[in-house]
Amino acid sequence: MHIIKLLNNLNDKQKKVVSSIRKNLLVLAGAGSGKTLVLVRRIAWLISIEHCSPKSILAVTFTNKAAKEIKNRVSQLIDNKEQQDVWIGTFHSFAYYLLRIHYLEAKLPKNFQIIDNEDQKRLIKRIIKIMNLNINEKKYSINYIIKIINQIKNNCINYNKNNIMDIPIYEIYNEYQNLCKINGVVDFNELIFRLYKLFLYNENILKIYQKRFQNILIDEFQDTNSIQYKCIYLLYNKNYKIKVTIVGDDDQSIYGWRGAKIENIKLFLKDFHDVETILLEQNYRSTSNILNAANRLISNNNSTRLEKKLWTNTNDGKLISIYFALNEFDEAEYVINYIKNNLIKKNIQLNDCVILYRNNFQSRIIEENMLKHNIPYKITGGVRFCERQEIKNTLSYLRLISNYNDDSSFERIINIPKRGIGIITINIIKSIAKKFNFTLWEASNFIINNNTNILNNIPYNALKKFIYLIITLKEKTINYSLPIKIEEIMKSSGLWSLYLKNNYEKNNTRINNLKELINAAVQFIQFTNINNSINKNDNLIEFLSQTILEYEDKNEQKKDKNNNFVQMMTIHASKGLEFSQVFIIGMEEGIFPSKASLNNNEYLYEERRLAYVGITRAKKKLVLTYAKQRYFYGKEINSLPSRFINELPYNCIKKINYLEYKKKTTNINFNKKNFYLGQIIYHKIFGKGKILKIEQITINKKIKILFDNVGVKWIMSNYIKIYDQ
Repeated sequence: MHIIKLLNNLNDKQKKVVSSIRKNLLVLAGAGSGKTLVLVRRIAWLISIEHCSPKSILAVTFTNKAAKEIKNRVSQLIDNKEQQDVWIGTFHSFAYYLLRIHYLEAKLPKNFQIIDNEDQKRLIKRIIKIMNLNINEKKYSINYIIKIINQIKNNCINYNKNNIMDIPIYEIYNEYQNLCKINGVVDFNELIFRLYKLFLYNENILKIYQKRFQNILIDEFQDTNSIQYKCIYLLYNKNYKIKVTIVGDDDQSIYGWRGAKIENIKLFLKDFHDVETILLEQNYRSTSNILNAANRLISNNNSTRLEKKLWTNTNDGKLISIYFALNEFDEAEYVINYIKNNLIKKNIQLNDCVILYRNNFQSRIIEENMLKHNIPYKITGGVRFCERQEIKNTLSYLRLISNYNDDSSFERIINIPKRGIGIITINIIKSIAKKFNFTLWEASNFIINNNTNILNNIPYNALKKFIYLIITLKEKTINYSLPIKIEEIMKSSGLWSLYLKNNYEKNNTRINNLKELINAAVQFIQFTNINNSINKNDNLIEFLSQTILEYEDKNEQKKDKNNNFVQMMTIHASKGLEFSQVFIIGMEEGIFPSKASLNNNEYLYEERRLAYVGITRAKKKLVLTYAKQRYFYGKEINSLPSRFINELPYNCIKKINYLEYKKKTTNINFNKKNFYLGQIIYHKIFGKGKILKIEQITINKKIKILFDNVGVKWIMSNYIKIYDQ
């Protein structure tokens, strides 16, 4: 690889990152500054120019999508053999890779499997029932318990009675860990936790990887949590001349709620030797107005950030529009009309337009208006492929066949398809398991082999057939190739027939998803990187774990390319994406920033970083909206504009008031009795109300009104009067 090619089309700071001699580097990369480009070329530079062994390179990021992009771009710069020897993946896949090799030292079963969030919830529910815990469900919700369990692992807390006052959580955590051990499973956070302990307590193993991975590169470093940082720090050893490059942006640290530590960037400067910091501040995405607004906004976090300032060679661009809406209905109408007048009428692709919001509930009214005006849209963040019912059921059969002691899978499929095993039978199995400290599989076999009126004949025979089915499937398919094994299990278990038995579109989709799972198995066999495959004789175990680690939905990706629609998502989901036209709705105190952040500076700083991320998604045009009034839980409240709006520079924005907008777009003379959204009216029976929607019907109008006393009703305009306040 020629030096000129690796440095081609890079600015001076980017060239410095790519071509630096081997050293510890902090690359503080602002939004849209080309961080992936320099990361990829840095890897190629180390191999081609510094002559580092490809096997010495460990590149870690946070999502499978990012890892695949880096792999694909690296493969275009170096030959295929070298690319295969570079280890590129997520933190979780790296942990899984090492734990599968060193399962004995990690105190894990050889065929351990990974459970997802749904499996965690099922396990916690079972624990609460088994332990007969009389706990306050409002205080100890399932999600809260899982959050605490994750925090314990992410922060490497030594959780015992001496340092904790919350005894119910302590007891649940211990039982949770015990059941995971019995079932031979680990959750996502346990993967990293086990890797840390593997390194910490096995110096000989740690040295193997310190000697191998001489060049460590970490993307999105601001998203690392405590345990991930500790793992990297253990790998780092200056005596082996290990060099670490971290790429990140503290201004885009928005995952504190799931354990990310923005402080890790400053810790890196302290804990690693002779770190050189390089700022990537030139933005290749947005106009000057958008960047100036983003810079001014984030400068209010100066006490917590490493200072940098984004700039661009492009022109100022359009001013940022800030629309002051009367209410959420008016807000939605403004967004819809903007899309119709500025995108649809001008034949501009809708795919390059996104509507962002702080919380998912904000999408409902926008969705209703999209449907009403026949504007195609897609909400990002739906059910992931591996979490869909038919896929989850198939994977549970596969997991149970490979590990009889997997209680979560056993419980999920024991009566799918229905085979006469009801909740009473399942509870009896659970009670036997609790009594003898059995897994559900062991308890079922105990019942079958020692049936003394434990079960009636019908459930007893059904349970016996189910156990026989699982054993038979395992024995029958033991020598089958992975795709054929999966197809056989789908069909012999009855799942295929279950989803094929009628011709509803929903079930056709499920059959297609089952076919896609078989396709995934074919691709897994053909394309899995040999360096990431641990046990060539047990592809099923590897496939099951990789299916959990990989959750890209290929069908959805294909559909995205062939359709033109407005995209809708939370600001969190938008990170890493870019769009020509961006709307951010609901810019109000208590919504954005969130209510929880109003009295907590750390939370407020993160909310401001989230606003910064939202703003910097925009390439050409940005529209922010906020409402005078909004309904929460059935009550109308008066809203205050978000402080983030007031923090934007005046010369970059254009404010639009709903009264001015109505006059301009509808030619309403507000001195005459015309109807408009938000107007207060009077009805002789229902009393005072507010107009929510207006539909023209011949010479009259059909009006949707929220009345103070009777709620929402549709009334013809000739039956209402303007309310004289």
